[in-house]
Amino acid sequence: GGGGGGGGCCGARRRHVIFVGDSLVTGVGCSQEVCTGPALPRAFADFLCRALRADVHWAAIGSTGSDVRRLRTELVPRLAAQVESVRQAGGRVDMVVLLCGLNDVKRASPWRTPIGFRHDLAELVGEIQGSCGAETTVVLPALPLHLAPVFSGQWPLLPLLSSFAGLWDEQKKRLSEREPPRICFVRSVEADSDLAAQNVEAAYWADDGIHPNDAGYKLWGEHIGRGVMR
Repeated sequence: GGGGGGGGCCGARRRHVIFVGDSLVTGVGCSQEVCTGPALPRAFADFLCRALRADVHWAAIGSTGSDVRRLRTELVPRLAAQVESVRQAGGRVDMVVLLCGLNDVKRASPWRTPIGFRHDLAELVGEIQGSCGAETTVVLPALPLHLAPVFSGQWPLLPLLSSFAGLWDEQKKRLSEREPPRICFVRSVEADSDLAAQNVEAAYWADDGIHPNDAGYKLWGEHIGRGVMR
């Protein structure tokens, strides 16, 4: 899947942001009636537009169901084409937001470990940096899996599930510590956030219980935006 758009703020140089990743980028969970593209990139771009007082153009390059290895083989060539398109228009890519880990957690095994994930992720990030150049920041957001309604009511397994999934996000954090500020880790949404409120699950989560809906993606996109502005 793919898509693109832009925010309508005036002022500083136009920024270019590319989202790369799995179903969270393609917009699984979004309303089928909404035809303006995936909600997460739109929300993130709108937040940056207001914060920077600049036009923010976004593109989304996604592959539903993909783990990091498949993202690398399938999406890096498409990313390179998108980067070249931006350059041909006289711009540069300022950020690549990489959404990954959900399907790696699902496929965990003695042969698919968090350490192995970090190795695969490092190779993917390296290829993204090679395509985009030294001025591009790669953003690695933690995933709010521990807040998903599909896991609610799973006590006493919930703390274990949260800790287990968190091992993959910890690899993103460790990778970011190698190359600040070229790699930026954005911490997870906290348990006391609106996205986690037990009495409004239906308002922020899709029917499958693991993907946000349009409103949830908007909250999360703004959270990621605040994270990169810190």
